Amino acid sequence: MKSDLIIRVLRQYEIRQPDCVTPISTGRGFSGANLWKIEVGSDLYCLKQWTQGMPKAKTRDLITTVLPQISSRGLDLACPIESVEGGLLIRIAGRIWDLSRWINGSPVVDTAVSENQLQSAMEWLASYHNLAGEVCSSQGFSPSLEYRMELTRKLHENTLVKLANYPYEGIDPELVQLFVGFASKQLGNFSVALKMAASQLYPLLPVIADLWSDHVFFVQDRVSGVIDFGAMKMDTPCLDLARLLGCYQTHLDSAISKGLEYYHALRPVSEAQRQLIELYDRAYVTLAGVQWLIWLGPEKRVFSDMSRVNNRLKRIARRISESNS
Repeated sequence: MKSDLIIRVLRQYEIRQPDCVTPISTGRGFSGANLWKIEVGSDLYCLKQWTQGMPKAKTRDLITTVLPQISSRGLDLACPIESVEGGLLIRIAGRIWDLSRWINGSPVVDTAVSENQLQSAMEWLASYHNLAGEVCSSQGFSPSLEYRMELTRKLHENTLVKLANYPYEGIDPELVQLFVGFASKQLGNFSVALKMAASQLYPLLPVIADLWSDHVFFVQDRVSGVIDFGAMKMDTPCLDLARLLGCYQTHLDSAISKGLEYYHALRPVSEAQRQLIELYDRAYVTLAGVQWLIWLGPEKRVFSDMSRVNNRLKRIARRISESNS
């Protein structure tokens, strides 16, 4: 990436010439977005160049309307800063860019989250859902449940057989057999429950959707901020809960049950919602591995850092092993 393009982008903001521009994960993220740490005196920022064609129009609308209002209420998150022309997302050289305040700390990914960290994460998420629901809410079918139902239908037809025999590169063949074998055993009963859930109407609000543990940053035991809102959409908040708690469940067996207790203290969780969260989590354990096989095999997606891909696959395999025990 040429430095003059980065300087050209930064001139769209009310900040002076940066003292230092450091690539964070240029070309390494699963989304393909490029990130830089921008140092201007004692002020730190994160500059993001979005992947070509991203974010989608509906997500752009949610990012620019919902996040500023939530940020103004004091919740720590990576909210885009206004440019000199007043926009939160700017287009330069055919790509969308944004600049946000730097989030200090680090995520808890490959170790067990502490109880205090889990409580802080759930309090943050409950606060986010409460505030997001005040900004925008509706009633409707869940897009994420419909997507999982459609993926399940395709797997039932003949995709699983194709995935089992596809010549993958860069991943352990035993993981392929694990993902395909587990999905083939679970899809029967699971698809019935998924179809029933997808046929119901739910209260919808602007969920984060891609809320992995990698995106929740801590300073000691407190959440210092949450990053990456590139998958925002109107859906049930149960999706966010299942996604984040499922990540923490990989290293902490009580993460889901304990996390829901902390969340419930700020935003009540009904029994029906608990069942839906459980269904989402079952869907992740059952479908996540084969979804990666589809991306890496038939769809031929290219990921620049296969070590990160394999780490994600191993985390999925660990959840499968736990469900079998």
